[in-house]
Amino acid sequence: MFEAEFPQLRSMTYLDWAAVGVPPLRSIGAVRAYLDMLERDPVSAASGAAQAAAKQEARAALAPILGCSPDRIVFTGTSTTSAIQVAVDAVSPSKGDNVVIADMDFPLFYVEAKRLSSRGVEVRVAQNADGDYEIDQFYELIDRRTRAVMVSSVMWVNGLRLDVAELAKVAHEAGAYVIVDAIQQAGALRVEADRLGLDFVAVGSQKWLMAPYGVGALCVSRRAVEELSPPRPGYLSLAVKDWDAFWADPSKTPAGWTQVEEGAIKFEYGGTFPPLSLRGLAASASLINEVGVERAEEMVLRLRKALVEELEDLRLEVLSPPEARKASGIVLFRVPGGLRENYMAAVRLRSRGVMVSARGAAGVWGVRASVHFPNREEDVEALGEALRGLRA
Repeated sequence: MFEAEFPQLRSMTYLDWAAVGVPPLRSIGAVRAYLDMLERDPVSAASGAAQAAAKQEARAALAPILGCSPDRIVFTGTSTTSAIQVAVDAVSPSKGDNVVIADMDFPLFYVEAKRLSSRGVEVRVAQNADGDYEIDQFYELIDRRTRAVMVSSVMWVNGLRLDVAELAKVAHEAGAYVIVDAIQQAGALRVEADRLGLDFVAVGSQKWLMAPYGVGALCVSRRAVEELSPPRPGYLSLAVKDWDAFWADPSKTPAGWTQVEEGAIKFEYGGTFPPLSLRGLAASASLINEVGVERAEEMVLRLRKALVEELEDLRLEVLSPPEARKASGIVLFRVPGGLRENYMAAVRLRSRGVMVSARGAAGVWGVRASVHFPNREEDVEALGEALRGLRA
């Protein structure tokens, strides 16, 4: 169905979207078109108008995917890391506060937790049980001194999808903010940031959004907009209506321009942002929107079901949760043996043109395969054949 957009998938079995996505031709074309413009007319290509137009287009394309209005999507830097850091610094936990994270989560949250602990913030960690969490575990950790709950909506190792709606409810009852890393969800599964009541939803362009590297985005709730201040505004955060007039105005002085933009935009990176990456993101997101987020999710979960069945037919251990409500496009499994055997299985599969990864955290480990809507059931079958070949 998507062969024209992904000709590169004809030469390999790509089951590694959780590591990095494959950009469709339209995204690559958008990047090339911008580079052509930069070559022909560098002044226009690098203008404030070009940057503003690229941001507007990318915001509009991301809004249906994240489930919020375009005016509450901001661009924070080059990756999810920048988006999470903006959210954490805006919430600004202080000595005597606590934050809650999950032990199986991406290393970024550990780095942020260590940074906060150096300020006297208590870090509370939910411990997984065989790669799973129950909301009661978080409930026991959250209290009136909890400033933020910081989790991924889909766990990067085994694809566990957390009930972030219930988690947000519990956190909000205690007065805490919810910071969600949705990079393993956005583009493959519905996010619905507004409906679920999430304060900050961070994403990066390079995985399931199928765009080039280079964009970190953040969906900011109305509550956060009203209650919090931007941690580090830049010069482009200033409330300037006409930048061309601003640059030419001889009366301006640094002391005279301190009014920062209102609304979610105040959280946006306040320096020059590359239109090239934004153009690629907008083009990739347009394909997701053409498919539709609900249909994309249906396709992903159908392929995931086929993948699990293929692995079970091979009598391999599947370490991703079996419940449909906890399922995502990521499936973790193990071949016979230990860590080294599973690491080498991933290496050998890649050498056979089947792209997967070896991943592990907090005692959960194995070979990680991930399916997206551009995949076909033939890709799942190809993985099965390759795994049978490893036994030969």
